[in-house]
Amino acid sequence: MSHEVVVREAAGAQQEALATLEASSFDIPWSADAIRALLDDGLTRAWVAVVAGAVVGAALVRVVAGEGELLRIAVHPEARRQGIAHALLGVVLSASADACPLGIHLEVRASNVAARHLYARQGFIDHGRRRDYYQAPKEDAILMHWRPAGTRGPRV
Repeated sequence: MSHEVVVREAAGAQQEALATLEASSFDIPWSADAIRALLDDGLTRAWVAVVAGAVVGAALVRVVAGEGELLRIAVHPEARRQGIAHALLGVVLSASADACPLGIHLEVRASNVAARHLYARQGFIDHGRRRDYYQAPKEDAILMHWRPAGTRGPRV
């Protein structure tokens, strides 16, 4: 990668950039309005990965009662396999640790081996499966959970 990756909390005006990233990354992308509603709900935080001034990655985490859910993480297709998702997720987990003493959970497509490896490298563990969770195409979701180092709480 020829440019440095800068990960920072997303500004409120970045919902259009986040929606563009969504459209390039997901079969059923969220709209700018849906992203704006999440960012305005008081429970959701977003981070962006920026390279050479362009948003190339993003992550959204919702925090409720000491537990987080990684709602989305995406890297633009042309910027994948350059360590951006790893850098982004590392910052997100570090920034979320205090607010999420019970940890962060997520669902990931069973076939998304690259994402599952990314999560495992960051300390997420498998803890279940949801049959036919995804619809386009129909596929199971693997449930994964991460807990900040040194925290205790109910086991998942």
